[in-house]
Amino acid sequence: MLKNADTGQFKVRLPLELKQWLQEQADAQRRSLTAEVIVRLESTRPQAPDAQKGTPP
Repeated sequence: MLKNADTGQFKVRLPLELKQWLQEQADAQRRSLTAEVIVRLESTRPQAPDAQKGTPP
């Protein structure tokens, strides 16, 4: 698990339907909503063209 010093925090607004769907997916995988979002974002990061360079788009 990540330590607080290794994380950043921000608020994000999502359509309620999307948040509910994400929560259902998290529950099915026995993860927190935060962990589910992290898994999904991490799974797309290698596909981003500039992910290897570490530069913003």
